[in-house]
Amino acid sequence: MALVGASGCGKSTALRIAAGLLFPDHGRLLCDGEDITRTPPNERRFGMVTQQNALTPLRNAGRHIALPLEFRHEPRDDIEERVQAEAHQFSIEHLLRRYRHQLSGGEIQAVQLARALVARPRVLLLDEPLARIDLELRLKLRTDIARVRSRYGLTTLLVTADQEDALVLGDRVAVLDRGQLQQVGSPMEVYRQPVNVTVARFLGEPSMNLFEAPVRIVDGQRIYQIGRQSFPAHPPAADRFLDDRALIGVRPENIRVVSPRHGETAARSPVVATVTRSELRGSSTVVVATVEGSPALELAAVVNGVGPGVGSGVGLLIDPSQFHLFDRYTEAALHHPV
Repeated sequence: MALVGASGCGKSTALRIAAGLLFPDHGRLLCDGEDITRTPPNERRFGMVTQQNALTPLRNAGRHIALPLEFRHEPRDDIEERVQAEAHQFSIEHLLRRYRHQLSGGEIQAVQLARALVARPRVLLLDEPLARIDLELRLKLRTDIARVRSRYGLTTLLVTADQEDALVLGDRVAVLDRGQLQQVGSPMEVYRQPVNVTVARFLGEPSMNLFEAPVRIVDGQRIYQIGRQSFPAHPPAADRFLDDRALIGVRPENIRVVSPRHGETAARSPVVATVTRSELRGSSTVVVATVEGSPALELAAVVNGVGPGVGSGVGLLIDPSQFHLFDRYTEAALHHPV
């Protein structure tokens, strides 16, 4: 389970309650149906890894990994064997004799993960363990965590502000906002069918385009007006916004950037816009373009390869079948693409 949300939403507080480091003001904490709200932390058999460096300078990496087993007074030979096995899982056998000052940030996290797993916890708690390490080690540790968790069949609660970690590692994702649970579901369900604007904005990079569009009846058809173009409105969900404005959402990957004069028919005519920002991201470019109007509308799209430069005139082909509709007063979702 990946618990995600913006800074200050309460996700780390929830994790510390699970670990027994904080006591809840209300409610109970259940694990396999057992009430463990008042169970001391050392009796819960939970492993925990945070983004902080929790290694002391007096122990080398191997002795840190062995620490939970030493507390249990396990036989020395068993401890050595288990330490080697866990170190092998994270490819850190060569680091066992090194001390904290001899390890990089990613290596420290690998040691802390091995230490949490060596005691075979029934639940693994991860508090943004990948937040402060470089990209190469981040990707490796993400793969290691997924492999080890799958191998042990280990229930894991991951707290992260990084949606990519949540979507890659989570079998389920829970979104928090200001201490309130917004939505729980599979990564694809939460991404494709956000229950409200908060979830829609948080998941996706770049995030979902959200904008207000007038809803009118033209030639007997309900339409959204975007720039100079009209798009079919969602019946009957959009009816409540007739002669008003609806709140529309569309993912950047559902907008194509084309020539302003692309297409011959009105149905295929693009929305004319001007590029205000262009960000190259390796094999793709995030293009942000402004559609003239009152008020002006800014839309983001993803282009394969190098996109048009700032100041370029472009056309935006928007697929209305991919529109999300939200209530602009409550921000609740009213319609999602099928």
